[in-house]
Amino acid sequence: GWAGSPVPLPRAEGTLAKFIDPDEAPAVKRRLSDVLDLEDHTLLLFYKSDKAGTEDVFTPVRLQDMCKLESAWLKVTKFPTIRSFDSVVKLFYGPEPVPSDRTMPLDGEWECGLLDEASVSATVAAMKASIDADGPRSPYARFVHPNFKDTATSVYTRTAVSIKVEKDLAGDLADGVMDYLGREYGWLQDGMISSSAYIGEEDSFVPKDSIRVRVVCTGTDEMTIMVAPDFLLAFASIMLVFVILSTYLRSVFLACCGMFQIILSMPVAALIYKGLTIDFFDFLHILVVYLVLGIGADDIFVLVDAFRHVSEHMAPLVKPGRYPDEVLKDLLKRTWVRSAGAIFNTSFTTAMAFMSCSGSKAMPMRTCGWYAAISILLNWIFTITFTPAVLVIWHQRVQGSKCCITSLFKLRPVGEVGPPDFSEKAGSNMNLIELALDRFYIRGMNWQLGKVRPVPWIVAIAGLALAIQGTYFTSQLTPPRSAEVWFPNEHMLTDFSTFMAENYYQPDYKDYAIVEVVFGIKDFDITDIDIYNPGGPGGKVIFDGAFDLSTEEAQDGVLSTCDWLNNLRCEFVGCNNVGYNTLRMQSDKKTHSCFLEDFREWNGGTLPVGDAFLPALKDFRENAAAGDYNSEFLVDEVSYKEDIGIVDGELRYAVIKIRSTMSVDTPYSQGNEINDFIEEQLDEHIKTLPAPLARAKLVCIVFAFLDLSRELLNGLFQGCGIAMPISFLVVLASTRNLVVSGYAVISVASIVLCVLGFCKSAMDWDLGVGEAIAGVIVIGYSVDYVVHLAHIYCEAGHHGITKREERAAFAVRNMGSTVFAGAITTAGSGLVMFFCFFYFFIKMAILICVTIMFSFIFSLGFFMSVMWVLGPQGKFGDLPNCSGSMRMMSSGGVETGKQAEAAQTADDGEKAAPMPVAAPTTERAAAGNAAVVPVCVDDWEETEV
Repeated sequence: GWAGSPVPLPRAEGTLAKFIDPDEAPAVKRRLSDVLDLEDHTLLLFYKSDKAGTEDVFTPVRLQDMCKLESAWLKVTKFPTIRSFDSVVKLFYGPEPVPSDRTMPLDGEWECGLLDEASVSATVAAMKASIDADGPRSPYARFVHPNFKDTATSVYTRTAVSIKVEKDLAGDLADGVMDYLGREYGWLQDGMISSSAYIGEEDSFVPKDSIRVRVVCTGTDEMTIMVAPDFLLAFASIMLVFVILSTYLRSVFLACCGMFQIILSMPVAALIYKGLTIDFFDFLHILVVYLVLGIGADDIFVLVDAFRHVSEHMAPLVKPGRYPDEVLKDLLKRTWVRSAGAIFNTSFTTAMAFMSCSGSKAMPMRTCGWYAAISILLNWIFTITFTPAVLVIWHQRVQGSKCCITSLFKLRPVGEVGPPDFSEKAGSNMNLIELALDRFYIRGMNWQLGKVRPVPWIVAIAGLALAIQGTYFTSQLTPPRSAEVWFPNEHMLTDFSTFMAENYYQPDYKDYAIVEVVFGIKDFDITDIDIYNPGGPGGKVIFDGAFDLSTEEAQDGVLSTCDWLNNLRCEFVGCNNVGYNTLRMQSDKKTHSCFLEDFREWNGGTLPVGDAFLPALKDFRENAAAGDYNSEFLVDEVSYKEDIGIVDGELRYAVIKIRSTMSVDTPYSQGNEINDFIEEQLDEHIKTLPAPLARAKLVCIVFAFLDLSRELLNGLFQGCGIAMPISFLVVLASTRNLVVSGYAVISVASIVLCVLGFCKSAMDWDLGVGEAIAGVIVIGYSVDYVVHLAHIYCEAGHHGITKREERAAFAVRNMGSTVFAGAITTAGSGLVMFFCFFYFFIKMAILICVTIMFSFIFSLGFFMSVMWVLGPQGKFGDLPNCSGSMRMMSSGGVETGKQAEAAQTADDGEKAAPMPVAAPTTERAAAGNAAVVPVCVDDWEETEV
């Protein structure tokens, strides 16, 4: 029962104090940790009075329910090495009259009887008196809401259990609590495909009797547990893409072969990736699966549609059947020439967008970019090699049959081929998308009001306005104002640090970062580090040869640095220090560790100097227990054997530490200003230190994460800086037209700006980790559809089509349905991520779908509208005409029509030309030997306005 332990339970030793001599406890604990491979973990139980948060949590009924929960957990717990049990229950139950001295047994049955109102009120009054006197330094401050000092009531309270547990059992630490609350991991619960035991209601709490409970356990690796179900959802994405492929291609056989090559690209890419001696795979690499599904399907659509269009125009079948071998070979050649370059252009641009991550210092981002780029390029290789072979088998054996398996064993009969037909009515075998584009889209664009085509002008102006608003909101993006969100809003870990800081007078110290100042380190040699093995051996330390603490001057310098760090003020938003405004956390417990102060106390109040210093310091380092000089706020962070660096018998480095008021997940914008401030203050302080301490360095995990965020943001801007020029060059190489390339790059830039602007205008996101990663993806995706349409627009010129509206209609008829199908497939593959558990994947789903939406709008909307009314006609803007002008200038004469045609043929190489190229409407001329500026203009006809 509640009779108490025979011996008061020391906080540091837990139940081990019953069985071992106190003098031997540290040694026994070390041996036990070595044998069992024990780790320190914490279980936090947060209690809330009611969902609305308006009632007092300190009532007899609610305290009884808290007692029952903690008693139930202790009954089933398998962890005997409980180091501390800082429970709110012990404040109200127990034999002693003084709350701070009350103890509770950690074994046996608890008798959670209903307390009387007078007992509860007396304890609350004692807590109130202590907090009035000591403020956040009161031992009760960590149990109550900040308003408790004014109202003597609290909506929240909590219990913290610190346990040493075997590494393999750390994940079971919270099982007893979760069983009591009825929470478990599972499928199709809490409105999710896969759900966590840590999912609560809207406030992240779970109701249990008269209380609400929120559980946080450091032993539970939630990221590892929940990433597996999210990865399994990739199979759902594969099935969805398969359905879209089957529907659009109207062939299960082609869809199966297409899915095979898309999936095959990923393990083959992994082999190449592994061949680059890279072993690192992270959850970020899972994202590549969703990306490659959409891109690979788009490549297949382009090639299959090209084969269908070329066949219908060049060799329409009068009598159904298969093509003769020679005709089929010619059709495949023309299909390959039309589509291989177009697919390469988009694949290369997308791959280069991901390869732009190569300059990122964030290794996961860099390797993910490489893996994605390899997978995308492999899809291109498979599409131009494997898919044509599949098309031959499909056409000769499977096309038109009801069962593709039996039809594989026999050839279809040879059909009758008619003459080429390039009329608009050719290709009667149009799908629904093509019919809709032909009857509504093209007719709408061609509709005239007098001499003006109002529809493309309206769409172009609307697209320009959309791009302007996207530019404005993109300019409003800021670095993260809050911590990155990884879990759903209802998850108990979501905004956990913010919850602690706002709802407890003295937040849990482990949620706040350790700030260190290190003396004696000159630099680090990282040449031998395997950067792709983060858990592998680290680099080599280069020590400062001048570091020496044997002089009184140097010792005073260290002590003055301890005072400086203890009293350093922090008045920024990122420091949760209401009431005292220091960087160091203020508490009734010691929150700083200055080894020289502890050494002086251990040595009787003096510090030895000269030759006596080092032997005495070594003795202190070996025999002093950090727990004797540090509270639980730092005891797990302080080790004299690590903080006092004796290397090869000499003192090489030393560390001083404080528990800061910065949360461990301080957002970028807040942490960055604190980092800059402390660095600036430290630089000023170092000027007052003697030479042996001149290389003092600041260390904090928060600032390390700031470096990561900074690198991700730099990667976004670097990606834009690399991908945009590459996009222009790729479009220029594809179209060989400066005007079309300019319009295309403007469209691509507008897509990127609109997507990033959407993050701010619609979602109110900051430019955080997810947005930085998505920005690179956006660049890759945004190019595809515009490049396809631009390529076909210019290809129309090789078919004798010179007028801009006819070229634009040709591009839409030949590539519009492909763009539409590609958009549906890519958005569909990303749509599955909406059902993922991690918010990061949900954010990626939003950004991928929004990117596809804007890519579709700006490709078939803005870009094609501009082409319809302002696109180049004839050979205006063509690069071959520029070279022709230069040849004409060098000869000093006039190019004849045959010379121009020969120059055109030379520039075009061996491109297949199904139709004769129409002659220019005007001839180039140069007068005598006069200087002529070469311009790419020949056939610009007056715009119809």
